[in-house]
Amino acid sequence: MINRLSALLFFTLAIPGISFAQSSDDAELRYYDVEIIIFKNVRAPKGKEVILPISSPRIDAEIMDLSSPASIKQANEKGFELLPVEQYRLLDKVSKIVESPYYDLLLHVGWRQPGLEKDKSLPIWIRGGRIFEDEFVSIDSQLTAQAPVSENQSEAGNQANIAIPRGNAPQIYELEGKITIGLSRYLHAYTDLVLRRPRLTLNETAVNPDPETRLQNAPADSFILNNHSLKEHRRMRSKTLHYLDSPEFALLILITPYESPEVSTAAVQ
Repeated sequence: MINRLSALLFFTLAIPGISFAQSSDDAELRYYDVEIIIFKNVRAPKGKEVILPISSPRIDAEIMDLSSPASIKQANEKGFELLPVEQYRLLDKVSKIVESPYYDLLLHVGWRQPGLEKDKSLPIWIRGGRIFEDEFVSIDSQLTAQAPVSENQSEAGNQANIAIPRGNAPQIYELEGKITIGLSRYLHAYTDLVLRRPRLTLNETAVNPDPETRLQNAPADSFILNNHSLKEHRRMRSKTLHYLDSPEFALLILITPYESPEVSTAAVQ
């Protein structure tokens, strides 16, 4: 009986057209269009809640930095590319956000990428919102000054958290961080974003409306930028609009399977 079963299995495998589960290495690589909208809550609570000091996200060794043409070009070689605006699907959502008195649009962008496992996928580094002037200082500088530095810690390895004099410091964006889309059995989105806001709000209705005088009289904490975090892992369903939020800002994300257009025989000839 065992010999008959072995022979049957052998002939079944040998018959053309009959196959078993395909290995992951042979499976065709799938691509997805990812579109995100990030907006802040203009009327977020202004109470005296305690905000724990949170550092900014660290930049990975390999990323697609949407503000760097060189980084985008390198990412293109791995199948990551920006989407043109005419291929966006959420323009109507953006219009409603812009028209609303409750929200301010921070970023609207889209890209195409292969479906890869998280550790093989490129994080997308984003920046948006306003660019703060030189008088503002990120909370990162204070955290770095308070943290002990290891003797083995190189300057390059600590570059992300070095406290730099404001005259030579890079620009500080209101919104910054990374979004990683991974595919295992399901699609997954990993967000690590911060929204920077002054620790104290300057009084725009002060008795003296002169900007320079108002800045001189403002408390020092008015120029320290706290990081409000949106760090989350969420399983995604394709073709479904997902909503992730924190008290200060929120994110809409839509992931759509990409199907390359078929090239007709007449066009090839």
